[in-house]
Amino acid sequence: MSTTGSSAATPTAAAKVPAAPLALERVQLTIGDDGMAVLRLGRADEGMVTLTVERIAELDAACDRLLSHEALGDGSLRAVIVTGPDPTAAPGADARRPGAAMFCAGADVNLIREVTDPQDGEAAAVRGRSVFEKLRRLRAPVIAAIEGPCLGGGLELALFCDLRVVADAPGTQLGLPEVKLGIVPGFGGTQNLTRLIGLPKALDLILNGKLLRPKQALRSGVIDRLVPRSKLLTAAREEALKLAGDGRKAPPRRLRGQAFWLSRTPLRALAVRAARKALAKGQARFYPAPGEALRCCLAALTMPVAQGFAVEAKALGAMIATDVSKALVHLFFLTERQKRLGKQDGARDVQRAFVLGGGVMGAGIAGLLAQKGTATRLCDVAMAPLQRAKQRLQATLDKQTKRRRMERHEAQAVQDRFAVSTEAGSLRDTDLWLEAVVEDLAVKQKVMQDAVARGLPDDALLATNTSSLSVTAMQQGVPHPERVIGVHFFNPPEKMPLVEVIRGRDTDDAAVATACRLAVRLGKFPVVVRDSAGFLVNRCLAPYVNEAARLLLEGSSPESIDAAMLDFGMPMGPCRLLDEIGFDVAAKVSEVMHGAFPERMQPCELFAAMVEAKALGQKSGGGLFGANGKGDGPGRAVLAALRRSRGTPARQASRSELLQRLVYPLVDEAFRCLDEGLVEHEHDLDLGLVMGIGFPPFTGGITRFARREGLATIVARLDELARGLGTRFRPCDGLRRRAIDG
Repeated sequence: MSTTGSSAATPTAAAKVPAAPLALERVQLTIGDDGMAVLRLGRADEGMVTLTVERIAELDAACDRLLSHEALGDGSLRAVIVTGPDPTAAPGADARRPGAAMFCAGADVNLIREVTDPQDGEAAAVRGRSVFEKLRRLRAPVIAAIEGPCLGGGLELALFCDLRVVADAPGTQLGLPEVKLGIVPGFGGTQNLTRLIGLPKALDLILNGKLLRPKQALRSGVIDRLVPRSKLLTAAREEALKLAGDGRKAPPRRLRGQAFWLSRTPLRALAVRAARKALAKGQARFYPAPGEALRCCLAALTMPVAQGFAVEAKALGAMIATDVSKALVHLFFLTERQKRLGKQDGARDVQRAFVLGGGVMGAGIAGLLAQKGTATRLCDVAMAPLQRAKQRLQATLDKQTKRRRMERHEAQAVQDRFAVSTEAGSLRDTDLWLEAVVEDLAVKQKVMQDAVARGLPDDALLATNTSSLSVTAMQQGVPHPERVIGVHFFNPPEKMPLVEVIRGRDTDDAAVATACRLAVRLGKFPVVVRDSAGFLVNRCLAPYVNEAARLLLEGSSPESIDAAMLDFGMPMGPCRLLDEIGFDVAAKVSEVMHGAFPERMQPCELFAAMVEAKALGQKSGGGLFGANGKGDGPGRAVLAALRRSRGTPARQASRSELLQRLVYPLVDEAFRCLDEGLVEHEHDLDLGLVMGIGFPPFTGGITRFARREGLATIVARLDELARGLGTRFRPCDGLRRRAIDG
């Protein structure tokens, strides 16, 4: 006999009168004749399982049914397996080729967004944890059988199980990434994980929000057994029967070696001190959640269990109501919004790609394509850059295999997909043609026409990685100009998360959708931008770095300027950024921007002087800073000479002046882009500038920062700067109107 459903009755009452079944919609409970119960966390047709209020209530009811069944005292409940939906049972599923599996992706982020009262957040933590604790109250062993995402609350649920068996499948990930949403694990995660694997490993995972692949999870001790996906439930059943046969609820566990000494002895102060030191520097200092998580993990080892859980719940309540959490949740929803761009009508998958140009950008893009499963050919007129590209990719793969994030045969498969050549040859089988050659319009037009002559199919995407040139101009003279599009990666393309998808005048929706789909497949976030000088990111960045250069000439030191922006929350100061970009690139882009916006984007003379002195930045061994960004670079002499030629006393700007002159024009330029139709929504500004220039994520994006700072305040200060320093600071009508409207 099998039963499905649950009861809200207490175990004692259930022992006397069996409860009537309660139909469940969001979880499924089956108790077999052999005493094995299977609790599935979602329906077969659910692609994403999250912990909503309704699902937690049904999970609570299912746990009560198990407790009631066990309270009968007849020994008919031998073990419980907790797992995700059965993908083979979904309508239309092929049992021989199951689709993507799912355990539980954690709490519904909508719930996090809606909580504004710390007490409500604390109550939610207590509620979720109390449900999970019922699994631990069962006398029968409880086994988590995990395939697919097991994140946040999903892993916290699994940590309340007695043993965790995991499928070695590509889609399986485990982790507690709550700090990335500005909160702490609140359903017992900080307590159970710390006690399970020790303080150092738990801090590494929780404070950084790390996600583990199955083999990493096994090595770390988060899981107990790793099996092929086809054996998952069989292995879980084996483990359950073994524990039941031995009369055990759970296997014996004990911290050993370094995990013991740094967790259970006074030596744990070393681990705590190292963590606090890391959290006090860099961008980590702007985020309160990791510090609270550290306190919770420490409580797991120094307080009674119930008190540790209470500390964790209170910390979740405090963090969930913070502005930082709301900002990060806002950005989370923006990233999910951008992922959907690749699912629009007309979007096609790219199977075969051709990349022209073996420089830093071309090689990086080609290597990324190969790593994500696309057969890719990289072409350059010289063999040397192609050899460097192969070596660069191999270094990346070696690092992945060394860290055991990839098997050697998988790394070899990537190299097999990555071909290099000095001859373009036929392009008849190409889905994507992308150029990353010199920033010269005539050159780019010529190589596009050559690609068409070599048989590029009419429906292939014809893409440019230009950072400043007109995509519309490149469409001229190309057959089927509707498939010509800008796909602007940022340097280094393997790491930078943003891709600007540039729509030229004739680019059609299918090309845009296909480019967005490609970006998402590569792990990037696409932002669609209308063709205009500098597009979105470089256009907004131009007044920022230009003003930094002017501040340098006036007498502010590079260190003071960069320190002000680091204290604001930027990942890198503008002076160091100029060294990284290269003053030659800055000079070229500034000329393009000056041509488009002559009244407010006149290039600073420092750029041309640095180019003339060959103090280009890191690419030339140093610019304002020395090699590797340390010490003074050769550009300091250039800067000193220009200051002398100005004939005015050097003046160090205050921190507030630096902030206002650098950030407020950035705000103004962003709203200009919106009003001119470069992007469709303020959301594009927020995500684009966070992902593209590192605008502080804890602000939630530039438009949210501007409103919190006060639009009227920004406009008034820009007007004041315009009167004293020039019309480049004059705010646009759209910003002024928004300030009046409130």
